[in-house]
Amino acid sequence: MGLPMRHPLWPDDGESLSSDGASTGQYLVVPSPADPRLVLPTRPTRAADQILLALRDQTSLGARAKTGALRLAARANVRTTTLPDPPLFGAVTSALGGERDDYAIGVQIGPPRANRKPVLAVCDRAGRLAAFAKCGVDELTDRLVQHEARALEQLSGLEATKVPSVISSGTVALHSADHSYADHSFVVQTPVPAGVRRPDDASVISAQVEVASWNTGDVDPDAGLERIYHGWEQRRSVLPAARPFADIASAWCEQMRDASVQWGAWHGDWRTTNMSVTDAGCSVWDWERYEQGVPVGYDALHLFLTTRLPAVHDITTLPDDLRDHSARLLRPFGIVNRRDVELVTTGYLLAIAGRYLDDGQEQSGARLGAVREWLLPHLVATSSATSGAADA
Repeated sequence: MGLPMRHPLWPDDGESLSSDGASTGQYLVVPSPADPRLVLPTRPTRAADQILLALRDQTSLGARAKTGALRLAARANVRTTTLPDPPLFGAVTSALGGERDDYAIGVQIGPPRANRKPVLAVCDRAGRLAAFAKCGVDELTDRLVQHEARALEQLSGLEATKVPSVISSGTVALHSADHSYADHSFVVQTPVPAGVRRPDDASVISAQVEVASWNTGDVDPDAGLERIYHGWEQRRSVLPAARPFADIASAWCEQMRDASVQWGAWHGDWRTTNMSVTDAGCSVWDWERYEQGVPVGYDALHLFLTTRLPAVHDITTLPDDLRDHSARLLRPFGIVNRRDVELVTTGYLLAIAGRYLDDGQEQSGARLGAVREWLLPHLVATSSATSGAADA
């Protein structure tokens, strides 16, 4: 007998989930149906193994060991749950062609955070990865899914960077906690080459530089500064926590007006778990934060900071650590003047502060969400130093 799942993809009515004639399957739900973060099919074995590899982080020895344990549990049918196919499954497999039984599907939900949304990996029964799909579950995640679909269309044609293509996008009705249904956005996209080979720095840098300058010929730095300034003024008016950041951002915008920095684009969340370097090149996915109209180099800074994060106990040390390495990280983007390096680094830190404030990441429990505690003191200190140097 199935157990009730607490997630919008599945009904939560306390009844067995194998009713109404819906197609059902056996799934390993981790850690439990009451708190689902990973939903893995158990059969067919090849497809189940491939889905597990596609959805799990493989960037560390510990992560690979956990993947091995999950594979054994899925094959042994340990604590499996019977689940029906939500409407989203039908929308995804319809976009791929064929019948629902031609595919196996797994779902990564992840730990609590403001932008948490289900990510689906789809395999054919022979174990060939056919697609990934994302679906929004609220206003924020719907907006991110829609934005990613548009971004992937804009990024078609990149050479050093392997980017998914959009197979299909649209809306699907999902179940809500009050037993009502609402339409939410989804996107189905092609897989890109992936593996566990250690990233090659030169390949990653080439890809980041390519993304920074892709289709950005019309990017206007003055317009970008106006957008950033007004964004912080808007936050100031609705978020008390944003006010000290807005003061720093206003001064930063003034200082940037005479900086010799190229403006372009960034992926927005370029981290080791969103990329893979293979013989085919540097594959990058999760483009929901893609943005044009920013100083170049943000992706290199973000990759450094997020790579450092898991090993750092005191996150208040992260900004200083980043700034100590920023000159090296920004050099490939043509940013070599020390003042420009400082300004671009500050701009990046303000960008992620604004994002976390907008999304309410502190309230959702995200580790970096409390930006007033780990980031604001650093920005106050370094902005004062930069301003003083400029006045001198």
